[in-house]
Amino acid sequence: MARSGLAKHSSPFDINASLQEVTQKCVKCAKCVPSCTIYRIHKDESTSPRGFLELIAQVKQESLELDTSLKKIFESCFLCTTCVQVCPFHLPIDAMIEKIRLTSARKYGITWHKKAYFYLLRHPKLMDLVFRLCYALSPCAFKQEGDKLKWRFKGSFSWQKRAFFPFVAKSFLQTHKGIIAPKAPLEPKEPLRKVGLFIGCLGNYNYPQVGESLLSLLDKLNFSVAIPKQVCCGAPAYFTGDFETAWFLAKQNIESLANLAQEVEAILVPEATCISMLKKDYQHLIESLKDNQERALWAEKFKSIQAKLQMASHFLATQTPLSKHLETKAQSPISVTYHDPCHAKKVLGIYKEPRSLLQINHQIIEMQESDRCCGFGGVTMQSEHYQLSLKAGAPKALDIVGTKAQVVSAECSACRVQLNNALAQIDAPVQFLHPLELLDKSLRER
Repeated sequence: MARSGLAKHSSPFDINASLQEVTQKCVKCAKCVPSCTIYRIHKDESTSPRGFLELIAQVKQESLELDTSLKKIFESCFLCTTCVQVCPFHLPIDAMIEKIRLTSARKYGITWHKKAYFYLLRHPKLMDLVFRLCYALSPCAFKQEGDKLKWRFKGSFSWQKRAFFPFVAKSFLQTHKGIIAPKAPLEPKEPLRKVGLFIGCLGNYNYPQVGESLLSLLDKLNFSVAIPKQVCCGAPAYFTGDFETAWFLAKQNIESLANLAQEVEAILVPEATCISMLKKDYQHLIESLKDNQERALWAEKFKSIQAKLQMASHFLATQTPLSKHLETKAQSPISVTYHDPCHAKKVLGIYKEPRSLLQINHQIIEMQESDRCCGFGGVTMQSEHYQLSLKAGAPKALDIVGTKAQVVSAECSACRVQLNNALAQIDAPVQFLHPLELLDKSLRER
């Protein structure tokens, strides 16, 4: 019996037809070029958006072989989607690159360290154990400074100055399970409301304070919170070209969230990359299924959760009285500059909501190009093309420091990893705090 789902040796998308349509509509106007994250680093036209499209078209026409050097070029895209936004036709250039990465991954395979990481994503209990070991052993090589780890032994190499995410003894999901009822609501007479929570890997293993801040806010707003069984959203595998792993994880989350969606008014996600994957890219994975009946089945399940998935700040700003309660609190002496995660502003159009809440109690100092990609770029960029990530992060760090704000905030823990490292490279004292951490701190003030 043939395996259902994604075909192992063929693209889950109709690459040829989609590419032909996109390339025909591209008028080579070059509006996408100046703002492209990778082009701004080395000014190479081959790695501008229109350059990527041309190379992909030549691979499709078999006038160019998809060799390892071309594979490396396609991996240099940060998938920030800036080109999609500035393009007059909003051509899905990011989707074309995702497709060619899939072809590349199936031709050349995936490197051992990414295979190992994706194996852990498929086996959360083993992941819990590995990260617990990292927590126990990391003090041997690292010292913790705030929300980042730094090497104990400094040297002249760039990697020796690199700041990493911290580890915790127990993950968020190991500590918080099931239904969490409100204990100390600000208005206990208000009717009880219920939402779900999808935490994301970085919030689960490295920054649990983000989820704890959200629970604290919801507690005060008289919400009951359901934390369902969940696994990684699949974004690391999806953007690397391992769609099999991405779909393996997506099926588990869709099943779990579909059951939850019937009981809650919203499913909150405090991470831009995760909600973008859940809300947008799951649909692409479902559309890729070869079997019509299976595709229809999963599409129906996904439809039941798609509208319920909401970014945490958007829900808090538009569907709760949080702003009213924040207005009763004192102005904070902490000044904040806000970075717009690519998956929040460019993919979901969310950027006003976190600012509207933060500005109630904080002075917000806007940086230049607040929506410029910070340069995280995913697991491939962070592991195999780290120097590109460094170069993309450097101007962002200078923009942040230029505001003279004490805190930089963004609703994305991937951006947190990247910005903490970029700021560490120039020894900047700016602290990173997720907007939910800042909001929770404000609401706790007497």
